[in-house]
Amino acid sequence: MHRRYSCFSCDEENCLISYIKKFLKHIIYTNVVVAFSTGVLCAGYSYSIGTPKWPLYGMFAFLSTMAVYNGQRLFKSNQKKKTPWLQWVKRNEKYLFLLVVLFSLAAFLILILIQNLEVSSMFVLAGSGVISLFYVIKIAGRNMREIPYVKIHLISISWVMILIVFPAINEGIDNSLIWIAIAHYCYVLGVTIPFDIRDLKYDLSTQKTIPQVLGVSNARVLALFLIVAFAVIMLYVNHGLWWNGLFYLGVLTQIFLVLFMNEDRSDIYCAGWIDGAITLLGLSYFY
Repeated sequence: MHRRYSCFSCDEENCLISYIKKFLKHIIYTNVVVAFSTGVLCAGYSYSIGTPKWPLYGMFAFLSTMAVYNGQRLFKSNQKKKTPWLQWVKRNEKYLFLLVVLFSLAAFLILILIQNLEVSSMFVLAGSGVISLFYVIKIAGRNMREIPYVKIHLISISWVMILIVFPAINEGIDNSLIWIAIAHYCYVLGVTIPFDIRDLKYDLSTQKTIPQVLGVSNARVLALFLIVAFAVIMLYVNHGLWWNGLFYLGVLTQIFLVLFMNEDRSDIYCAGWIDGAITLLGLSYFY
């Protein structure tokens, strides 16, 4: 009896673990984690500049990230060489297509609710949209992500445009905007390098990503330098962050995750932990 009970308990435990893994994979592969993190970061920054519309900006960042990231992966799922992630996308393409449509419509609705969009902020949105579109769509046999040396910079620029520049310009806030934008560009660049380390086995050698050019160890060093540079610039621009423990926690967490990054890290490590840790930075801007 004891032996049968132990086996039954073991089966239940394995079933639960399997269910949790499937749930986590679903959350990560549908880009919920990165979208939530961008939403919190944008909301936190918008709150810090004093706009009462910060929930709308955060929601727009979340919805647009869900639409763009899932749309891009749907497009990439048609390529011959597929990562496990893209294989999952291909199997669930109808469901993801529906998500893209729904989140795109919801993001457009939020833009209407924000109201009084400045012309300059519309140009920012259009610029980010062009980058997002041609990041995967090919012109003359090549998309923007395949251009040597530029892949990671396109990601960083589009993030900064949507999360920082768009709400600031639309609200007429230009105080230290250039420095804040540069700081967050460094931050996004730093936390994105681990993804290029993970993708070494999949990226074309002609893309000349940072790990391809510098090697994994030097790429990690550069990522750490960029995250530290971000912290230094932000502390210089915003003295209120000097006593913000959550800000330091967010920075140190990313430093820790980058230190232990290697080519064999899973999607959960990168798209779960690293993307998820961005939330800490966004939350710190509320204090």
